Amino acid sequence: MDPDDPERMHFIDSLWMDLDTGDAPIAVGAVLEFVGRAPAVARVRQRIAEVLPSAARLRQVPVASRTGVLQPKWEDVEPDLDVHVTRRTTDDLAASVSALMSEPMSHDRPLWDITVLTGYAPREWALVWRIHHSIADGEGVTMLVGRALDMVADGGETLTDWMVAQALAMRSEPAAGEEPSAPSLMDRALSSVRQTVEQAVTAAAVTPATVRGLLRLHPAPPSELSGSPAPGRDWRSIHLSLAEVKAAGKAHGATINDVLMSAVAGGFREVILAAGDDPGDRVVRAVMPVSLRRPGDTRSNNQVSMIPVELPVGEADPAKRLGMVVRQTRQGKKSMVPAVVGAMSDALDKTLPQPLAEAIVPKFGWAFGWLSDTLVTNVRGPSEPLYFLGQEVRYLSPIIPIGSTLRTVVGINSYNGSVNVSVTGDSQHGRDDRVLLDGIRLTVDSLLPQ
Repeated sequence: MDPDDPERMHFIDSLWMDLDTGDAPIAVGAVLEFVGRAPAVARVRQRIAEVLPSAARLRQVPVASRTGVLQPKWEDVEPDLDVHVTRRTTDDLAASVSALMSEPMSHDRPLWDITVLTGYAPREWALVWRIHHSIADGEGVTMLVGRALDMVADGGETLTDWMVAQALAMRSEPAAGEEPSAPSLMDRALSSVRQTVEQAVTAAAVTPATVRGLLRLHPAPPSELSGSPAPGRDWRSIHLSLAEVKAAGKAHGATINDVLMSAVAGGFREVILAAGDDPGDRVVRAVMPVSLRRPGDTRSNNQVSMIPVELPVGEADPAKRLGMVVRQTRQGKKSMVPAVVGAMSDALDKTLPQPLAEAIVPKFGWAFGWLSDTLVTNVRGPSEPLYFLGQEVRYLSPIIPIGSTLRTVVGINSYNGSVNVSVTGDSQHGRDDRVLLDGIRLTVDSLLPQ
């Protein structure tokens, strides 16, 4: 049964539509890099045609309600794969991805496209897949893209199949020698706070870590790192060794995520220093998406909340900075902030008429800059290689949109021994993006055991 039956958009789904100003779409996605000869575009279209029956959102368009009160509804259309799947020749992969991210998406056809890029290096090619954020969050996009990716070269089990099986196994099967664990704090919170916002607030009131997390969302003046993005997008990426990130974490008693968040803090510190400013003892305010998706849920929608993170850019010593991140994340693991925010979203979905949402969202987007300087995503991918049309995916890097007052965001995912870090900025801050990525790499190197 197709899990994406036609339905009205959730409030969060339509929010991304309302935040889309038209100069550059609010689209998420991935850049898949390969070594070898690129397949004919007709073969790529054929593979996507095979995926369409199991991916409703790839063959639907948003249609406004007749009254204008309800959220838009998804309606079926027949995608023109000659339009949705194309091929381009380029001499610069990052520049071409940046240009693609700058191209608007027509709302008259399904909100996605695939571009095969060739010519930037001998016997290398890339597949760039964009999907409008109203269709799915990061994990939902992985579920969609994963329908076209195989776990073995000759096909069979897809990445989506594998993700569902792994999620269900982790939820239902205890490790060898262990008793089945009780529901996690997050599971207990979600089961209760999804009913009403009042229940969410009650749960938060008895959890000090949640209160501290909510207090981090206090308004503050926008910093030099935030501001309305200029037209055009600048996308860049680097590939780190997962083994080295693990080694850095082991050397300092930290997790992979701790090391990466500390590295992002180090990157932003370098951006501030390069601008001639003094980081002092300041922090960069970030938000990190947290998935609320249940194991086995393959629906293409947005099931995500946010948790505030303070990046200690004022600390010059990488090891001390990592220690500060570790202490913060330990507190964050006890927090129910994602559940509280998710419950509020559910309540708005049930009570907020579309005209009111359209009036509020632009102001919400402006106010977001008073709560955060940046956004950082971190998604764990498979440790095994993936294949598309029999060719192994060498790297898989995220595409994260900017908008509102966030002009620089960081996307991270792990895949088959690599950690892929991408930065999206606007067309005027490309130098900052390079400095940020260099600072991230430098920080990881400095945390490695000597």
